[in-house]
Amino acid sequence: MIYAPFIKHVSLPLYHWWHGSDLIRNIRTFERSQWLPQERLKAMQWERLGRLLEHAYQHVPYYQEKFKEMGAEPRDFRSFEDFAKFPTMTKRTLQERLGDLTASNIPRAELAKGITSGSSGQPTTYIQEKSSNRIRTAAGKRLTGIAGYELGQKLFYLWRDSPFVIDGDQVRLATGTHQAPSSGLAKLKQAIHARVGVDNQTLRVDPTLMTEPEMGTMYERLRAFQPDVVISYVSTLYMFAQYMEANGLGGVAPRSVIVSSETLYPHQRELLERVFGCPVYNRYGLSETGIVAIECPVREGLHLNQEILHMESVTDSAGNKQLIVTDLINRGMPLLRYETGDTGLVIEERCSCGRGLSRIADLSGRIIDQLPTRMGGYVNGQLFATFHWIEGVKQYQVIQEKLDAFKIRIVRAPSFAEKNLAPMLQTIHERFGSDTSIDVDYVEHIPFTRGGKYKLVVSEVKMQEASR
Repeated sequence: MIYAPFIKHVSLPLYHWWHGSDLIRNIRTFERSQWLPQERLKAMQWERLGRLLEHAYQHVPYYQEKFKEMGAEPRDFRSFEDFAKFPTMTKRTLQERLGDLTASNIPRAELAKGITSGSSGQPTTYIQEKSSNRIRTAAGKRLTGIAGYELGQKLFYLWRDSPFVIDGDQVRLATGTHQAPSSGLAKLKQAIHARVGVDNQTLRVDPTLMTEPEMGTMYERLRAFQPDVVISYVSTLYMFAQYMEANGLGGVAPRSVIVSSETLYPHQRELLERVFGCPVYNRYGLSETGIVAIECPVREGLHLNQEILHMESVTDSAGNKQLIVTDLINRGMPLLRYETGDTGLVIEERCSCGRGLSRIADLSGRIIDQLPTRMGGYVNGQLFATFHWIEGVKQYQVIQEKLDAFKIRIVRAPSFAEKNLAPMLQTIHERFGSDTSIDVDYVEHIPFTRGGKYKLVVSEVKMQEASR
């Protein structure tokens, strides 16, 4: 195909050069730095962190409070071990103290507001410095390139647009309408940008409705488009792949599949690779920081966007290895030691692929997927991933309503029989107590969250109740 090399090597570099953009140069810089040894990468991180701490101390009210409470100044932090003593910040703090987290010395015109998907139940507004977004975009494209992505390729996104929009200082549900260019000049500029200014030909399909007729339409659009790379939520693409396999649908041959936003279970990877006939790569990202990490072909963990992010793995009171992230380039709203709500282990040894970037291993879903028991401790929600083998169960969801009460939602196939549930019920009783109540609810479908995701395992037990 001539189109992809032309975009990558000719039209896109010319377009960005003409507009004074440094995207291509930044991508190439990140492509070189990923091979550096860990010592050089950590030195780059520390230089950026030192500048950010000084900036937060001088210009961000929230962090001025924290430095005062600690009786410390930026010069008191001489190592990453010192920085690990700085207090962590939660999503609730971000929701409640957004104004105090915004730098006072950066003009509003240089700041951009964003909104998380709201899949945790409450959409969260965050702020990024526009100049940092340009660096973030380049680092993200470099990282995604590890999984087979290249500029100029055709991308198929099975991904929902944010259900929320920012209207001034208010967050409201999106209406789905977009403002079309009104003048002829604006239309011409849009057409030129679409042909030579964008990085890829992209087809984006909203997966909110995953009925069979909708999936049939999705497949026809996918087959007609013939993408090089498919990008989707894990559970959404898994459901779509089940549909394709059950109906004998083929004729789609991407070079790679990239899945994100949820835990990727082994049985899901196996099916996706069988249906699409290509490697499946796990990607990890946060709305607040962009793409965080991605697998390489060796699959020895997910390579971290280390030049712009500092990641820690901290053991919490429940024994989870909680991931704590610091965004090293966003001066508009610095995120220092931000609790991601995800778990994993940070590895600094060089990967077999040769890259020096740190990696995240044992990446698991949200901490809410750790289910507390009356006996103390937690059961990892991945235990329930094995239930996909149960005959006649098309889809299911396990909900822990209380320490000793579960609800199981099941979408049945024609071959379903209630006796098939015995292994699932037995496992719950063994792990959570023989008198644990289990309510089985047969449904036509299991709804996605507002962010377009589907959770296999959900615990509604509050931490206070779990600790009693």
